[in-house]
Amino acid sequence: MKKNYEKDPFNGHQNFLYNRALYGLSIYAPEEIKEMPVEKKKRIVRIHKKAQTVINLWKQEIVNAAANRFFTNIFPDMEITHTLVNYYGIEGDPEHVNNLSFKMLKISKQEVVNKLIEKKVLPKNFNQLKQDESRVPSKRGVMPSVKPGHNIGRRVA
Repeated sequence: MKKNYEKDPFNGHQNFLYNRALYGLSIYAPEEIKEMPVEKKKRIVRIHKKAQTVINLWKQEIVNAAANRFFTNIFPDMEITHTLVNYYGIEGDPEHVNNLSFKMLKISKQEVVNKLIEKKVLPKNFNQLKQDESRVPSKRGVMPSVKPGHNIGRRVA
């Protein structure tokens, strides 16, 4: 049986930025991390933490909205339903970690990218970025880190 897989609309450079935001330093080989300047490591960790916070709260909002719809449809006149919907709403708790997958929540990669662009984790021109031919994917399928002093067009806040 032939399965239809959605073609990834992003090029290697876009996937590199996306993966670096989602997975942080873990996308690099240990040798690359050792050679990486301290400031670059700090920046990657900061962006990764921000991405995780944004995604965690977003996933909680999706779950809370679904729970509110469920309770409103099934138990419309119960006090607990009114409390959940009116008092708690859909806001997430930064202390709670939502471990549900994007697949389970039916969130596409494009939706994740859009959310990360909206929250300024990924650059606003992310969808227009072209593949940088000077950077060749490493054996692990991830872009290697750039040598110190080599400008890759850093984003300015």
